[in-house]
Amino acid sequence: MPPPVIISSFISLQPLEPVLVFATADEAAYFQSRCRQGRILPGQNQRWVYLPLPDGLLRVRTARNGDVAYDFERHAQAVAFNRSLKELGKIYPSTREEPEWDRTVYLGKQWA
Repeated sequence: MPPPVIISSFISLQPLEPVLVFATADEAAYFQSRCRQGRILPGQNQRWVYLPLPDGLLRVRTARNGDVAYDFERHAQAVAFNRSLKELGKIYPSTREEPEWDRTVYLGKQWA
């Protein structure tokens, strides 16, 4: 089975945790079975997987093309968060114009 596609993400206020949104409950369950820290809460949408609040998270914001961006204090924290997601997110390298670009994990729409 190919890895499930994260179609969106948001930050939950109660509990204060990032939430990944999948197309189906089966995809969410499949991801949760491979990502041990993720959990699906009873009484909530079964397409949502809740994750522990990652270290160094500064903000969650919308990005271009419908992505959701998770901004971190340091590159290593962004990499650790993306690894916890089985690298389903995208981290772009820093450039001269965007020196802190490598501190952001993008989730949602797939970029070519």
